[in-house]
Amino acid sequence: MLDFGLTDQEDLEDYHTKLLTELVPGDEITGEIVIGEFKTNPMGKREVAEFYVIITDHEHYAKWVCELTTPYYPETDNIYGENGGVFYTLIDSLNHVVNKKPLNWQENYSVHFSRFRETVNQQITSATVKAVPPVNTDAKTVNLMVMDAVIKAEGKNKSPETIYDLAQEDPIVLMAYAHLRNKGDRITIKNITFELKALYDDGNITETAYHKALSELKKLKPSVDFQ
Repeated sequence: MLDFGLTDQEDLEDYHTKLLTELVPGDEITGEIVIGEFKTNPMGKREVAEFYVIITDHEHYAKWVCELTTPYYPETDNIYGENGGVFYTLIDSLNHVVNKKPLNWQENYSVHFSRFRETVNQQITSATVKAVPPVNTDAKTVNLMVMDAVIKAEGKNKSPETIYDLAQEDPIVLMAYAHLRNKGDRITIKNITFELKALYDDGNITETAYHKALSELKKLKPSVDFQ
């Protein structure tokens, strides 16, 4: 049995529940959003993660229980969202609503699962999620698009504490972070600094962006030289 991360509240048995497979384009719900723990299953030479996204509308006694399956990389605790998939649409639209990034900001998404789960469960008070038609016509379910989200006040102005936090806010640091990850190098402040210099020397980032990223890195504590 999976731990959905739910705390004891009122009895949810009387809630009108819909599974992902039961949703149709146009369905919409607003409520508490919770990301559950995951389990892994082998698929070929890799693993896939299976986890639940649960949105509960306590006012109207309704909830969606949506099981998602994504590629999983145990060496980094990352899950992967392929463009057009259910998880891609969810994380892309959430990033759009919360961080004001453009839709389809990245071609695909590699997401640190533990950080993703912690942030959603602890920082998102409620979300409005809409069922939209899948991009892939062969898909068996709708996609999930976040239309709106309410963030806890104490989380809005919180300064980045780790390189990973900073990378989610600064696209230049994220670029260096991704390059190091792809090369299999350690994610440290020192290595990020070297990577930024290489990007600048190669003309991939401007001088202004380079110095701004360095300035943000200097605000991090040396003790956070890890993901």
